[in-house]
Amino acid sequence: MWTCRNCNGRFAFDQVEAQIDEGGYFFICPGCDYRNKLVNTGADATGRPQFVQRDE
Repeated sequence: MWTCRNCNGRFAFDQVEAQIDEGGYFFICPGCDYRNKLVNTGADATGRPQFVQRDE
């Protein structure tokens, strides 16, 4: 579950899409449009990237 660092909204992993740009990995909160940072911790057995949300 992801938590927005701005509005404290909580979203299931399948409710938001991880994205990447020159600033790194992130997701946009669907409630307030805040950019939340994510960290890529490597790939799972199928090759999909795994993300964690760290305290900022």
